[in-house]
Amino acid sequence: IRFLKLEDIDEQLDAVKGHPTIYAMVATYIYSGLRREEAMWLTTDDVDFERRLMYVQAKEIDEEFWQPKTRRNRIVPISPVLLEALHAYHAAQPKSRQWFFPSPKGKRWDPDNFSQDLRKMNKAAGLPWGCLDFRHTFGSHLAQKGESLYKIAELMGNSPAICQKHYAALIPEAMHDTV
Repeated sequence: IRFLKLEDIDEQLDAVKGHPTIYAMVATYIYSGLRREEAMWLTTDDVDFERRLMYVQAKEIDEEFWQPKTRRNRIVPISPVLLEALHAYHAAQPKSRQWFFPSPKGKRWDPDNFSQDLRKMNKAAGLPWGCLDFRHTFGSHLAQKGESLYKIAELMGNSPAICQKHYAALIPEAMHDTV
């Protein structure tokens, strides 16, 4: 898997700094591990600043139904770094909007359009990363900190087997306590 190191995160965020919505979305992917469409389906009601939580949950909006990939709703804590980025973004947005991260036309982002816009910005900055890399960054950094694969799986909405497949190799020193 490919993920960003700490210095890469700064470089990535700098590359999209002039685009507030994309900046906030990239920060969300990196610091919360949300899947691409999970962030696109966040409404303003799904982000609780006071409790520092994001609710990734099934919903029907304008006769369109969406649910998380695993068909399980989950609650994702908002880290202090992400909270700062989301506060700054949210404060500059109109209060009457429905989508937390609206497209330039004020609608829900089309995933392919978002990825295309991000790819153009990253190409201009010479950066190779995309949403899946950002998601893997979240899981990889938690694994490197020594968090359990079970906790990582819960936060990311994955099974422990998937997390083991992706992140177990990043924590081989954790076995020293076992022997």
